[in-house]
Amino acid sequence: MKTARPNYYNQHLMKMQSRIIIPKGDLQKGMVVSNLYETIQGDKNKYMFLILNPVFQGKVHVLNLNEFSTIHFNNLAKDTGIVEIIKYKKRALDIPKLIMEESSRRFYIGKLRQDLKRFYNNSYRTLFLNKMGMIQLIDYDFDDDVAKR
Repeated sequence: MKTARPNYYNQHLMKMQSRIIIPKGDLQKGMVVSNLYETIQGDKNKYMFLILNPVFQGKVHVLNLNEFSTIHFNNLAKDTGIVEIIKYKKRALDIPKLIMEESSRRFYIGKLRQDLKRFYNNSYRTLFLNKMGMIQLIDYDFDDDVAKR
């Protein structure tokens, strides 16, 4: 019998300070967004995503935050740092520090793969932009030791 993996969506939702609806064309690296995504099977589910690459080869590359805890997300934020998205006055992870020049796959292989299963429960996803519903940009309440960096 296959056991269900934990879903951390509600845990991350509790860390939301505020949110704002943004156009899909405004997605940027490092944003934390909430979204109703339609899967290939046609199911619509609530997700919270960290945007790794907003549009690469016609797709959006993300980490699915539903797959790992707020503790692991805060640890990732400590590693990358936090920046402000000036246009929306919301915080985001400083993803450019993670070197995604060539592709999201390079980021995946170089930075995440070794810890992906252990810490991030295979959360790397490639999404179809047209399957993403309304995008809500989240101002995530990072731990104090992350926010002070």
